[in-house]
Amino acid sequence: MHQRIKNLAILLLLLNGVQLGAQTTRVWTLKECVEQAFSKNINIQQQQLQTLSAKADYFQSKMALLPNLNGNVTNNWQTGFAINPTTNLAQKGVAFRTNSFGISSSIPLFAGLQNINNVKVNEARSKASEEDLEQIKNNIALNVSAAYLRVLQNEEIANAAATRTEATKAQVERQQKMFELGSSNKSRYLQLKAQLAGEELTLINAKNALLQAYLELWLLIEVKPDASQKIAAIDTKDLQVADEPKTIDMIFEEFVEKSPDVRANAMRFKASEIQTNMARGGRTPRLTLNASANSFFTTQSQMGFGDTTLRIVPTGTFADNSGTFLPVYATIPGYKEFKTTPFSDQFDRNLGTNVGLNLAIPIFNGWSVSTNIEKAKINEQSAKLQDKLTRNNLYRTIAQAYVDFKTAYKRYGANLENLEANKEAFDVSDKQFELGAMNLADYLNTKNSYIRAQSDFTQAKYELVFRRKTLDFYLSKPLY
Repeated sequence: MHQRIKNLAILLLLLNGVQLGAQTTRVWTLKECVEQAFSKNINIQQQQLQTLSAKADYFQSKMALLPNLNGNVTNNWQTGFAINPTTNLAQKGVAFRTNSFGISSSIPLFAGLQNINNVKVNEARSKASEEDLEQIKNNIALNVSAAYLRVLQNEEIANAAATRTEATKAQVERQQKMFELGSSNKSRYLQLKAQLAGEELTLINAKNALLQAYLELWLLIEVKPDASQKIAAIDTKDLQVADEPKTIDMIFEEFVEKSPDVRANAMRFKASEIQTNMARGGRTPRLTLNASANSFFTTQSQMGFGDTTLRIVPTGTFADNSGTFLPVYATIPGYKEFKTTPFSDQFDRNLGTNVGLNLAIPIFNGWSVSTNIEKAKINEQSAKLQDKLTRNNLYRTIAQAYVDFKTAYKRYGANLENLEANKEAFDVSDKQFELGAMNLADYLNTKNSYIRAQSDFTQAKYELVFRRKTLDFYLSKPLY
């Protein structure tokens, strides 16, 4: 039993060592890279906040159409000379507390349609902000696709360089053995060795370029650079990229109304038109409905309680036959003790309401209304020019993408023919060199030409893929 436990412990340690030694490789697809960039990119996050702010402005402009409702409560202590809020008479040497309560509401019945137009302006701005967000995402998606393809391009170049280096290394080892056996001269061996050194340098440069391409991609999508992070390859072995039958104008006409940038500027131009109408509304009268309700409580309001008593109080004077004014007294019942009138009694007794209409007619306000109208017209013209400029820039961008694709398409075809010809020439030269029917200088020239053809073809191939994807984007086709 003890031996079994010992064996089990050793097995667990070995398995744990295997797990610790294993390194998980994360493979990123193009879709995952784009989605990662969308979730981490700061420009997108900032635009999302601006979009939320624009939506909040839109919501607030709609809420501004509703009546406002405000309540107020005050608590005042007064001493010395004061006005009795119950009798409205001035008193000296008093000390009392007063609480007032009120609620008020108002709603503009007519204000030159400015409130309605303000809702429309904020709605247009909110939609424009959403389109700005889509435009930023489109730009980032294109940038990520370009960085992704650059990694694949440099990876293929590095792999081809590694394969060539291994083949040349085998040739060098074979020539070294032949030289040592006396069947080959030293010059032939040294020339191949020099060729190997050049190809190893090319391989080092290719690997550095690959690392740089990976670094640019990881930084673009906000991923920490790590050797365990890789991207998924795309199959370009039997690459078939069709030519584009549509013209620049056709592509532009199909995409222009779908472009987030164009739609955003169209929304801003619409908002500027509405703002001009808002400015004109400043010349119209404003009719506002107001309503309020108020009550108060004060310790100055007294009421009697307990036993009653009779009091003789003067009520006035009268003139006798001689013209002498004599006082007149009256006996009235009263209370011996007094206390503050209860809150509920005062609240009901002092409650008052008010409803009113207020009409404000603008006559002269320092020329501000006319200035606002003039500035609104200027902003409208500026927005119109910006919309036109955006369309012109979009046309130039599509035209450039179209020309780049056509150029890449022709370059790919030419490089494919060049690669096939150089490969065929190298295959023949390689056999002749092995048989000793070709000198080393001619063989190396043929091989170096084949190497350049491979590199040129790889670059042309991935450029064509990227140019095709870019043009497909303007044809409203998905990038992945």
